[in-house]
Amino acid sequence: MLSRLRKGCCLHEDELSESILNDGVIDVDNLNMDDVRRDYEKVFGTVGWLDGPKARSLAKASLYSSRYIARDRYHLVINIMKQALVYGPDYVLGRVSREARTFFNRARRVCIEISRACGFIRLEPAECPAGCVMAGRVEFTNDISDIVLRKLSRRSKNAPVYLVEKDTAYFLSGRKTASCHVRDLPFDLPDGGFSEFWEAYYDSQFIEGRKNLSLARKHLPQKCWSWVPEGKKLR
Repeated sequence: MLSRLRKGCCLHEDELSESILNDGVIDVDNLNMDDVRRDYEKVFGTVGWLDGPKARSLAKASLYSSRYIARDRYHLVINIMKQALVYGPDYVLGRVSREARTFFNRARRVCIEISRACGFIRLEPAECPAGCVMAGRVEFTNDISDIVLRKLSRRSKNAPVYLVEKDTAYFLSGRKTASCHVRDLPFDLPDGGFSEFWEAYYDSQFIEGRKNLSLARKHLPQKCWSWVPEGKKLR
């Protein structure tokens, strides 16, 4: 399969599944990238730039681009890696091809959504048999629940974090991300008391005559208004 990538052949979905994804499933938590690299170098030789900052930039962009919700997101990442191996990393990093421009544009959008989520999601305390937890409701455009969960969990080291998206709750089980239906949670979701407290504070500072939607959208994007209690006052 690697030789076909070097020749610039495009893989169909069924071929991709049979060759690289082991019938469509791969355990990335147990994937040894050193073994993957050694297997590649046995066939094609050493790729020197894999140890440098260019490889790290491609790896980071690949992570974010692969989380962009689109039917071709995985095929795009594979094609970008193929271009980097055939033409060199600068070909991709310089956005020479249309695919590379799409690749980095998707990565940028996902990165922005992650940053906004970490800044605007309001976590509320909830009591459960094991102690206090922090829970928050989210509405993501892209597949970033686990990334945001890990970032917020590092901020809340003394209380586990649960993110609820529609009827699914995401949480950390050891070092891995797990999920369950909200009805299976070992605690009741916050009743909104914290939100009411924050809304009361916001009312004390809010001046109707100085309402500026353009400025509000600049600091708090409109699609994030449903995440925060004060969002309904901006509509």
